[in-house]
Amino acid sequence: MTPRLLATYLVLMSGEDPEAFLREMAAPLSTARRDEPLPGVPFSLEAAANAFVMLGLLPEPRAEQILAGYRRELEARGFRFGVLTGELSVRPGAYGFQDAQAAGRDSLTWIPLSAAAETMPLPAGGVELSLTWATLTPGGVRLGYRATGQLEIGMPGPPRRPYRVPPGQQIAEKIQAGVSVTDNVGQQYRMRPVRGRGTVPSGQPGQPPPRWDGEMLAEPESRAAGPATADAVRWLEFAPASGSAARVVMPAPARVAMGAADPPWPTPAECYLAELASVTSMSIGAAGGTAELDTAQIVATVADALLWVGALPPDSALLAGEASAGRGPAGWREPLAHLWVRRAWRRASDGEPARAGLAAALPLRQATAVIESITAYEDLVSVQLYGHPWVTGEYWPMITPCFQVRAVDDTGGEHEGMRGSGGGSPEGSWVFWFWPPVAPAARRVRVIVSTLWEAAWAEIDIPGRAS
Repeated sequence: MTPRLLATYLVLMSGEDPEAFLREMAAPLSTARRDEPLPGVPFSLEAAANAFVMLGLLPEPRAEQILAGYRRELEARGFRFGVLTGELSVRPGAYGFQDAQAAGRDSLTWIPLSAAAETMPLPAGGVELSLTWATLTPGGVRLGYRATGQLEIGMPGPPRRPYRVPPGQQIAEKIQAGVSVTDNVGQQYRMRPVRGRGTVPSGQPGQPPPRWDGEMLAEPESRAAGPATADAVRWLEFAPASGSAARVVMPAPARVAMGAADPPWPTPAECYLAELASVTSMSIGAAGGTAELDTAQIVATVADALLWVGALPPDSALLAGEASAGRGPAGWREPLAHLWVRRAWRRASDGEPARAGLAAALPLRQATAVIESITAYEDLVSVQLYGHPWVTGEYWPMITPCFQVRAVDDTGGEHEGMRGSGGGSPEGSWVFWFWPPVAPAARRVRVIVSTLWEAAWAEIDIPGRAS
């Protein structure tokens, strides 16, 4: 069915019932024939359903039920689904988002209560180890570390079955075996690795020593530990197997000016559609093959769906072609920004960045966001952001734009927050690097964190820059 015929048909039906609209979109699938392409553009139906779920227009179970019904019917007729046809499911994308939204803040386990950003050396088994940051949460303490030194990349195994131990695992085992962690209330913690990345040279002369930047989680050993105990923690002590213990103070949350702000676009549907439309080329692949998605038609299908259900204003600037005048990189600037952020973390880690712990909770009503810390090295400035709910789709167009970050510095420069390392779902914590780079003359940034529905700002000093 062509877009024009579809639009003509939809004039006859209610334009405000997302479930009825989705069923009508899916109805042509009933006429599909074996060995012929499925009606419509691959992934366009899933993209519309995903948008309805993310925007709260349709309950996720109902959207999944509608798509799954057609999937079962088609599979019974011999159809197979994958990257070349679409999935007929919202589960690679918005799955779990609405359930996470319904959870109260009191149930959050990893919300930052305190953040320390001082660098502290820790001796551990012949590896030069430094604690770079610590974030206290009800569920434990997230710890950032840097390790340099002689790392054994490979370990000999039985003949014909050699194996290698990743550097992060080696370091984590050294920390677990050689460092004990306690706090001021006498609570002991057990350590486990979370993630990491780094450089492990081949050992040729003249190369820098191996380096690994990682994250570990120190979890309370007592089951009775929880928010009440965490609120009482004022410092953490790290005691190596031999040598002096080191203590890091967990400060109170920073007092920074903050307030409500406007999201990038006036309505949630416009915020969602602008994020979807920022992708102009997309290929996805799997064992069944690789497909180049028709991004223009998919975006058009989602825009049409949001218009007909009344979520997208008919006078939106997005529809009038003014999106290019809005915020965000465009054309060659977008790939440039992504290339830049891939190198930013390594350039900053090669130096000695200035850090400040914040644990600044933003005044959002429908979500939870906490700016954990800010880091600066030359013109590279980044913030670590905790957020809930935060889910991530596996591939476009199943997007889940839970949190977006932008900033304005005190020289008037505007910056996009480009997401770097991090993870977690439905509670997540990610680094955002500010693009374009923040000019050395800037001393402060107003960091603006947005969801599809609301936004809030916090005024933060850039560490290491004299005020």
